[in-house]
Amino acid sequence: MIDDSKMDRRITTSIHQTINMKEGNNMEREKKGNKKILIAIALLLLLSVCFTTYAIYRSTATAQGTINTANWSVKVNGTDVTTASQTVTVSFADCTFTNGKNGKMAPGDTCTKNITVDATGSEVGVVVEATTGTVSPALPTGFTVDVTVPSDGKISYNADSMTATIPVKLTWTGTVDDAAAKDATDVGFKAQTVTVPVTLTVRQQVNGN
Repeated sequence: MIDDSKMDRRITTSIHQTINMKEGNNMEREKKGNKKILIAIALLLLLSVCFTTYAIYRSTATAQGTINTANWSVKVNGTDVTTASQTVTVSFADCTFTNGKNGKMAPGDTCTKNITVDATGSEVGVVVEATTGTVSPALPTGFTVDVTVPSDGKISYNADSMTATIPVKLTWTGTVDDAAAKDATDVGFKAQTVTVPVTLTVRQQVNGN
């Protein structure tokens, strides 16, 4: 027969061992859980240190563009116009007059001289404008100065030739039928040197104008 007291001790011992094993397993789980928590806390601390210690990547770039300006070049009768305002002398000395001696102009004579504007080398469109100033001394009746600018004075930068010819025409009207009242004025104008100022303005075209 089996001794009941021994059997009870075995069962009790087995129960205690099972309980101890469970408690041991629980303690192991708690230790592992504690380790995980400690590792997580350590990682958080490490990440926190990293984020507060090091700056973000940052680059700064400056874009610098360049552009070339168009050239501007103007010559009047072969003379470079290098300033904003320049006087160019136009001579009528070689005109052929039929009523005056030695190339002198007299009533009934006319002469046309051309002024050449050369914008070759300019990289913009050009507009030529011409006006006559005050003639000195004052012209007698019938003496006129006409300046004609062809084609509105516009020269395209794509033109085959960037030149313009500006004719300046002097006319001293005189006929044998003129009234006697004009004779005194014409006679008073004898042996004079007449200055005929022609002002040429050469400017850039802006949007075709």
